[in-house]
Amino acid sequence: MSNKYSLSGNKKKSPLSSLLKIILELIIIIIGIYIAFQLENGKERRQTEALEKKYLEQLLEEAKINQSELEADQDARRIQLEYLRKLVETTNRTVAPDTLRNAMKQLLMIRLYSPTDAVYQDLVSSGNLGIIKSDTIKLTLFNYRRYLSRVPLTEESDLQMIADQLEPYLIEKKVLSLLEAHDNIPEIDISQQQTDRIIRSLLNDRAFIDLVYLRIHKVRDAIYFENPMQWRLRELITLLEAELSLLENR
Repeated sequence: MSNKYSLSGNKKKSPLSSLLKIILELIIIIIGIYIAFQLENGKERRQTEALEKKYLEQLLEEAKINQSELEADQDARRIQLEYLRKLVETTNRTVAPDTLRNAMKQLLMIRLYSPTDAVYQDLVSSGNLGIIKSDTIKLTLFNYRRYLSRVPLTEESDLQMIADQLEPYLIEKKVLSLLEAHDNIPEIDISQQQTDRIIRSLLNDRAFIDLVYLRIHKVRDAIYFENPMQWRLRELITLLEAELSLLENR
């Protein structure tokens, strides 16, 4: 007689239940991988955002330093122009002797813009420029750098004019040291009356007036070509401050 009963451990498992179990295990594994992936992505995103914020803060500090230096240079050039025009005005009107003395000191003065760009160079060399999300900030930074590339040519032209024309002229007239156009040297001591006579003598020479006229245009060129940098720096600072404010409020 056949046995109608069997032990439960001997029951055959359903193929469907085994398949469901495998699918369930796969789903759990996939969910686990997805969660780990999301956690890792979140960690990387936070690290990238922290690095972006760090660079933005450093760029802002750098831009403010450069803005302050550039404004000082441009203000000094505008004052210089006012004095140089006084030298040219002597051909038509009387100018006070003390003004002319100050103008002569301004004649050989030159301001060379020397910006700091360590943060920008680090961004470029490290390949991290792409972590800055704002295209507007990157475009403004690019435009500032584009105008900056023209500055050495303009300033070098002015510097060469002084070295090749103004200084040789004053040396030929044997008055460069007497005017103390550079640093004052105590050993050179002449009275204001003597200085005023030298200046009047120079102003009667049309060649000197032409050199002053040329220097005026060199200084004006420097102001003209460096004004756009001031505008871009001002714009960049505003954009950086706004972007940092957004990051702080996230």
